[in-house]
Amino acid sequence: MGASVSSFYRSTRTILVKASAEKAYAALTDWSGRAEWRPGIEMNWEGNTKAFVGQKVSFKVKKGPFTYFFSYRITGMEAPHRMYMEYTGKPLKGRAALEVVPTEEGSQVSFHWMKVEPTSFLAKVYFLLGMGVKAHQERTDQTLRMLKNYLEKGTETKV
Repeated sequence: MGASVSSFYRSTRTILVKASAEKAYAALTDWSGRAEWRPGIEMNWEGNTKAFVGQKVSFKVKKGPFTYFFSYRITGMEAPHRMYMEYTGKPLKGRAALEVVPTEEGSQVSFHWMKVEPTSFLAKVYFLLGMGVKAHQERTDQTLRMLKNYLEKGTETKV
């Protein structure tokens, strides 16, 4: 029998923004503020508008004719540098993290899929065909560009 393929996926996307780590982290962890600079994704969260450990955050993403949902729970925070998330079910389960590292030019912002597994039948097929990680990377790159635009040019966002 041939070598098995891991059912887990990993990916990291990074961008440099000309803003302090505190400002970048705040933009990523304040859900109502994030909803303003990140159009195209509906977000719902438990409790406070600011992220906290144990909080569940849900997303609705419309991409062309398709709509999908995912949720994660905040499992750890090291303000203003890291936030850890655990996907809570379908279509994904696994761990991810946001990381903000100060540099001389501003801050390096990264989103890490540390160990993510598709759980629904359609998600598994999507990933096996190679489209899952590619789509994640494209959407993450788009979000990071919107964050950069928001932090560097004000609140006007281009989609």
